[in-house]
Amino acid sequence: MLTEREKLQKANDEILNAQSVMDRHKNCVAVFGSSSIKEDTEYYKQAVLTGECLAKAGFEVITGGGPGLMEAVNKGVQNAGGVSIGICMEFPDICIENDFIDKENHLLLTDMAARKYLFWKYSRAFVALPGGLGTLDEISEALTLMQMGNIKKRPFVFQDKIFWKPFENWLSTSLLTEYKTIKQSDIQLFSLSENAEETLKIILKNI
Repeated sequence: MLTEREKLQKANDEILNAQSVMDRHKNCVAVFGSSSIKEDTEYYKQAVLTGECLAKAGFEVITGGGPGLMEAVNKGVQNAGGVSIGICMEFPDICIENDFIDKENHLLLTDMAARKYLFWKYSRAFVALPGGLGTLDEISEALTLMQMGNIKKRPFVFQDKIFWKPFENWLSTSLLTEYKTIKQSDIQLFSLSENAEETLKIILKNI
């Protein structure tokens, strides 16, 4: 069992090692999404298209390297001949990764905070596909960091209006209007899109 000091040192070492790979990439978009959604769904097909669109536009694409929609995005990037990056997680009993990550851009970390730091540091834009608690965690942290000025504001697109509109409504009606725990400017930190093509348009317009 590592001490807290040893855990911090390990996280720092993982970041430093990953930077030797990530420093080569200057035009990255990070895409978040569910690890549970299967290949035979429309969500998966749209995620493949998202990877293809971003790669064809010249973006290098980062995912969490896992299965589900992360896999779909990485697959789409490789289909289009783009740069497919995976920041994968290794847990004591399982390694979460997919087969569509470029060998030279395959990163394997054990510290979740180190992993998210790399997303924030190297991405020029963020895309959120449908997802669960992990995706909500990444969304919330990224929005908070932009809100507080800890990272530079950048395009953040929630793709699939049917899926994300209830989340936007909860923010705008409950948190903004009813409880006044956020500001209108917080809602403006992200945009909703219908599909991959609209996502790309929003990124290109605002990057």
